[in-house]
Amino acid sequence: MPSAPLDLTGIATYELFLRGTLDKIGAYPDLHHIGDYKTAVNTFTETGYTPAHKEMDESLTRDLYEQLVRGIADGRRKSEADVRAVVDQGPFLPEDALRAGLVDDVAYEDQVIEKLRAARGDAADHRIDEETYEQVSVRGAGGRGPRIAVLYAVGTINGGKSGYDPVNGAVLGAETIVDQIRTIRRDRSIRAVVLRIDSPGGSATASDAIWRELTLARTERADRPIVASMSDLAASGGYYLAMAAPFIVAQPSTLTGSIGIFGGKVVTGGTYEKLGASIDATSVGRNAQIDSPARRYSPEELQKLHEELQSFYDEFVEKVAAARHRTPEQIDEVAQGRVWTGRQARNNGLVDELGSLDDAIVVAKQRAKIPADSPVELVVYPARKGLYELLTEQFDGGAAGSAQVSAWLAANLTSGEREALRAIRGPLSMFHRGEPLALLPFAYVR
Repeated sequence: MPSAPLDLTGIATYELFLRGTLDKIGAYPDLHHIGDYKTAVNTFTETGYTPAHKEMDESLTRDLYEQLVRGIADGRRKSEADVRAVVDQGPFLPEDALRAGLVDDVAYEDQVIEKLRAARGDAADHRIDEETYEQVSVRGAGGRGPRIAVLYAVGTINGGKSGYDPVNGAVLGAETIVDQIRTIRRDRSIRAVVLRIDSPGGSATASDAIWRELTLARTERADRPIVASMSDLAASGGYYLAMAAPFIVAQPSTLTGSIGIFGGKVVTGGTYEKLGASIDATSVGRNAQIDSPARRYSPEELQKLHEELQSFYDEFVEKVAAARHRTPEQIDEVAQGRVWTGRQARNNGLVDELGSLDDAIVVAKQRAKIPADSPVELVVYPARKGLYELLTEQFDGGAAGSAQVSAWLAANLTSGEREALRAIRGPLSMFHRGEPLALLPFAYVR
């Protein structure tokens, strides 16, 4: 549009550090991690970047920037050097973007439509409205033929049923997705499974339960391959799920890896003291108060926590090594909680190929020995909800309340403010105190 600037300025990454805030309110982040780059706890334990954290963010930001430059260069038929020079001049007024060759024209929507009509020599309006688009089923778009299941694993991984958190978004419940996998396992007509992952991870235990069910689905029938397709995120617990697939496809910019773990608690006893309150306890059992909110871990309790975290990390690395046909030592070098882009993960062996969901479906057809020119029927899991389910959710107080809170946050807070709220609330509210977490660090990428 003639009044719309082009906000092309490069890539910037922002991190929020809350240690100073916690100190002011008397709370102590007794959080611990395995892996030098497992930086999710840094949000709470640090006042700024650690060297490893800074190194990782610089690497991610540089790779995403190079992908941006390469994409613009290919699309606008410019050299990468020219694109870098142009990006440094941004943001652009519409006429400046036109002069720089970043856009082909400046026009309103109706003018664009008229130009398309003139180019076609056709006065008809061929636009597809939202209602028409929604009526096209994924199964119908895939065609008829051998059946391939597309299983969506979206959201923060947690125990129980899938749902929606008004601050953190979609929640991937282990109970729900395990039921979906078992349904797929029982369907003898399914020739292949594409696991579409868009998850920052979450509960280590829930991730392990889902991985186990996926592994059973893969091993019980050698003729039914599983292919993982990574969307925006497939990190920590999200990558844990992908290990069940012998072949992994990622987008070049997918944030993946983060093979590491953290756990602990935020001690709020000091906060209560500042408010004139106190916490006392009665317990039976030597370590019954290991998750006490009133005090830090004792040396013995801390040893127990570290043993648990180290055990899960070692198991994580060993499973990745087996899945990727590497040694645990080789995987440990690219693990340590480090986040990679899909392109970097392809180079270090954590994924097999770069591509889209469509590319993953092609791979699934190949591995299932379905002819390349054969149409396939895509069976999507979870299935689209019916009218009864939608009405039930609407009148469910919890679901309705979450939807209302989410709508209010979207209407009244900026995206940056919502991200800050997510960072503050996220791992401290969605999981059990002291639960080991395989979760992506918080970062804001612009």
